[in-house]
Amino acid sequence: MGGAQNTPLSLLVDNFKDMKARGHGLGVELRKGKLVTFCRSEWPTFGVGWPPEGTFCLPIIAKVKAKVFLPGRSGHPDQIPYILVWQDLVENPPPWLVPFVQAPEPCKALVARPTEHSQKPKVPSAPPAPVLPDSQDPLSLEPPEPLPYPHPSPRLQVPPAAPPREHENRETAAALREMENESGLGGPAGRMRGCVQRETTLRAPDSTIALPLREIGPPDDTGLPRLQYWPFSTSDLYNWKSQNARFSDNPKDLISLLDSVMFTHQPTWDDCQQLLRILFTTEERERIQVEARKLVPGDDGQPTANPDLVKAAFPLTRPRWDYNTAEGRGRLLIYHQTLMAGLRAAARKPTNLAEVYSVLQGKIESPTEYLERLMEAFRQFTPMDPEASENQAAVVMSFVNQAAPDIKRKLQKLEDLEGKQVQDLLRIANKVYNNREAPEERQIRATKEMTKILVAALPQAGNNSKKQTRGPKQKLEKDQCAYCKEHGHWIKDCPKKKRQPDSRLQKPTPILVTQDSD
Repeated sequence: MGGAQNTPLSLLVDNFKDMKARGHGLGVELRKGKLVTFCRSEWPTFGVGWPPEGTFCLPIIAKVKAKVFLPGRSGHPDQIPYILVWQDLVENPPPWLVPFVQAPEPCKALVARPTEHSQKPKVPSAPPAPVLPDSQDPLSLEPPEPLPYPHPSPRLQVPPAAPPREHENRETAAALREMENESGLGGPAGRMRGCVQRETTLRAPDSTIALPLREIGPPDDTGLPRLQYWPFSTSDLYNWKSQNARFSDNPKDLISLLDSVMFTHQPTWDDCQQLLRILFTTEERERIQVEARKLVPGDDGQPTANPDLVKAAFPLTRPRWDYNTAEGRGRLLIYHQTLMAGLRAAARKPTNLAEVYSVLQGKIESPTEYLERLMEAFRQFTPMDPEASENQAAVVMSFVNQAAPDIKRKLQKLEDLEGKQVQDLLRIANKVYNNREAPEERQIRATKEMTKILVAALPQAGNNSKKQTRGPKQKLEKDQCAYCKEHGHWIKDCPKKKRQPDSRLQKPTPILVTQDSD
């Protein structure tokens, strides 16, 4: 072909846009320069077999991931997004990566081989068996050459005690044992499953179901079901991180999430540490652990200060618990309960009643939503439980005084207000809220009232306009007539004015009567 051979790193760099988009889907931001630096300079120094050109071999990726996730200064938090996205690409490869991930060469180059294999000429004398059947023989029943690690297969039905398969050489098994000892990722699995379960660690993790401890097969001699370990998938962890608010801003979301995870997923001690590292900051994580160790239950069920009991119930280093025994499951259950108690205790902030008083009902907010915000403020900023009966009076007064004006007026008219329950006040508040006029109805009513006011003001406005049309009277001069406005005479001498004879001054004309008039 004449072209340079593609390496895992060069493939990801050439298709970095797709890798960056995959990172966005997982809630992380990637940079090409850092990816190259980590792959060429950082990860080869971990001593786990990572080549500078990169690899698609999942056992090696898992060993690098374990080094990156180490607690304290030994870990590398800035490299977590890059190794997680790298692992996710291998577990769920895009179309351009499928031929390279499924090909056996990358892992063969990274796993130690016997001397006679390394002395073979590089020019192949015969083509290797294809991963997929040839298109010319689609119905061929001959199985292909087995890969160094199998593809994800159906879950185990019953864990049989079978010897390792032929294609798993001693070097691969040694690498797996070394990975378990160094990273601890295979610790719970190895303790639970034996050699057969060790074989399943070669599989890619299930990316659709995050269930670390699953029940498989028939119960053991004691009647307990056998458990199989499956780690959390990368997509689940980062979906939880991106879809929930920060613990310092709104602890309720993460508390609800972890409460359901503890019940349904049964995470191991290592899984709990992974959840704490991914979902919480360093300060939040330390605060949760400190509060949890204060709440470790003693023999009487009350919190104890006995350091031995605290260390046994809530260890800070990886314990050797066998989850296939009743004792191991009991210790894990106590650890889950203590961790959740510490989580709730760390969510409480210093007492600040000003934050409680600042919770006011909005103009269009329903009383139910308003009460929920008020109760959450009590939980976060006060040490009191708002649902406890002894704290009902404080919650009632805050609910009334900080409600909307119309609801507040209605509630203040009630008799024996302090003796009322919050739910009783909530029902009354909902009635007032539901009887409110809709914005459209309020606008129509305001328009009608304005129309009435305008109609009542129109006649008075008309009279005023008539008076204003006459205008002010003009001042007459001394010799000006008030009738014709001419100068030289007054109105009584105006020739243009018709004079009416005064009946009082007019005398009747006498009539002379003579005899000749007949």
